Amino acid sequence: MSHVHATTTNALRSRRFAIVVAACVIAGILLMGGAADRNALARDAVRTYAAHVAVTYEATVVGAETMRAAIRAFCAAPSDASLARARETWIAARELYGRTEAFRFGNGPIDSRRGGVETFLNAWPVDEAYIDGVDGAEAGGIIGNPGKYPALGRAILRLLNQRGGETNVCTGWHAIEFLLWGQDRSESGPGERSANDFIDGRRAYADRRREYLLEITDLLCEDITSVAKAWREGEANYRRRFEADPTTALKAMLTGPALLTGSEMAGERLAVAYETHDQEEEHSCFSDTTTNDFRANMRGVEDVLRGRGGPGLLAVVGEADASCATALETALVDAVAAIDAIPVPFDRAIRAKDGSPERARLKAAITALEALGEQLGRAGKSLGMSIPTEPQG
Repeated sequence: MSHVHATTTNALRSRRFAIVVAACVIAGILLMGGAADRNALARDAVRTYAAHVAVTYEATVVGAETMRAAIRAFCAAPSDASLARARETWIAARELYGRTEAFRFGNGPIDSRRGGVETFLNAWPVDEAYIDGVDGAEAGGIIGNPGKYPALGRAILRLLNQRGGETNVCTGWHAIEFLLWGQDRSESGPGERSANDFIDGRRAYADRRREYLLEITDLLCEDITSVAKAWREGEANYRRRFEADPTTALKAMLTGPALLTGSEMAGERLAVAYETHDQEEEHSCFSDTTTNDFRANMRGVEDVLRGRGGPGLLAVVGEADASCATALETALVDAVAAIDAIPVPFDRAIRAKDGSPERARLKAAITALEALGEQLGRAGKSLGMSIPTEPQG
């Protein structure tokens, strides 16, 4: 080989090597840019979520305080009109709270293993006889047994909540609901408690019934406010720690909707009632507002997935796996439609005959919720996370 030819060959080789190196550098820059973009999107989604959680809990506090004012007015002057107003405010506040349930299951302020207040707020089903006298046992429960339960303060009621069994619920939304509506013995409507139950001289233990209702309403407002404070911006609280760790935050954001839909709603709240045909397994059984619960829960899930005021989980999943995000979107739309199609009232639907249109709609809702829960689990895998399929701890 001539000297000139050898020199030319070496120059070509050097040029090719330089091109390869440059291509690798450019590819690396693009990959780093893509990763940086994904990280920025994740951080933005976490901040969007935290801001939305804060706004939603603050709205729930306002709703609960409105309910407390109505209940105080009722207890000060019990009447059918003031009782009706208290019920209206319970339904409105309850719907606001329903949207917050998508924030559960992530070991956050609502259900942390240390200091979580969810069981004081939303435990169910309720054994009515643990709280008050019922048909066949007019003098009983915490209210009707002053010898055993002389004090009705909030601290005492916290200790008594679920003592001796999961259905021994004496605080929270459903305890208040029972006090306002009474037992639901109707085939076509909610409970029909009379305001006379709270008027001295017309019903035994009316004074204790008023005191009890006021105490558990104060307790509920106290607990919801404590959770709202944990999410307020600019404070040394849970929200600050949450936003500082986007990876852990994203897993919590996915876990909440996944377990709410695939486990809690599909299983505990729908499948059990569907299989047993038992009205007692209805979530908000005293007021017959269980369909409101389901719809509020689904709107809460939808808010988390789509994002409110910024990117949501769908956007984050889409950056990692577009096809997974599309499947998740489809599952979400199907679940929302299935929940909206649940017949009203819920208790009549669960008692309908097998093969009836009502039962078919309930079954469709169970299937759609399970599918959404499974798809959220797949979305977690696309982000390198393992999402639990049932509540932990």
